[in-house]
Amino acid sequence: MSLDEALGIWAEAAQYLSSAGLALAASNYYNCADLSNQVAETSLQAVYVLSHDGRATYDHDLRALGMLVNAPPDLLETLDTLTPYHPANFLTDDLPAELADDAVGPDKAQELLDNARVVLRWARQIVMTAN
Repeated sequence: MSLDEALGIWAEAAQYLSSAGLALAASNYYNCADLSNQVAETSLQAVYVLSHDGRATYDHDLRALGMLVNAPPDLLETLDTLTPYHPANFLTDDLPAELADDAVGPDKAQELLDNARVVLRWARQIVMTAN
């Protein structure tokens, strides 16, 4: 793919981060968590397309995606905190969407937003300095 494609994908991740912040401010804690997960996935995809013909196949395991782009160990640990909040992983018959905000809560939502910001910044330095 091209640098232009990577920049567009990274910008999408930045928009998700903004939306996650708004969700947190509105006390939509699960929405914040889900969007934080999306920030991480999209940021990693931006790095991936710099050296591949398309986005990586993705099964909601952020660590696996991080390994594809050679993310450092500390970032892989950060990704592990975000993986459980994809709807396919988090929302179950035992936890319907109506209870998801209470299950996440404000402190966890803030932590996930902060972690998503770390991933976005890591990807930014790679995408913005690519040739």
